[in-house]
Amino acid sequence: MAHEHDHNDPNHTCGCGHDEDHQDEIEVVELEDENGEKEEFAILEEVDFEGRHFAIMAPLAEVQAYSEAGDEAEGEANLTIEIFEVKGDDFTILEDEAFAQRLLTHLDDLSAKLEEEGK
Repeated sequence: MAHEHDHNDPNHTCGCGHDEDHQDEIEVVELEDENGEKEEFAILEEVDFEGRHFAIMAPLAEVQAYSEAGDEAEGEANLTIEIFEVKGDDFTILEDEAFAQRLLTHLDDLSAKLEEEGK
């Protein structure tokens, strides 16, 4: 799936959140599948793991619905999570289930460490 612009261009202003001045905004990318259908995804997290760069994403509509529900949806985060490997402007869905599980375990470990540091 192709990303619509170049994040390596220091002058890019795509509004997808890579500008540090807008950290509260949802980072959004529009991806086009092999059938030419476009869908917007919110980037929930970006991480480097085992020498590769990944984006943890969910459909933008789901993230917006969850955000609008606020406290009512606190325990019911039923987002469709997708993991994409990012190479330049290309986003490729990660289909290796074992690797995806290792990556998610790594993210859980990082989260636990951050919580410990915050105490």
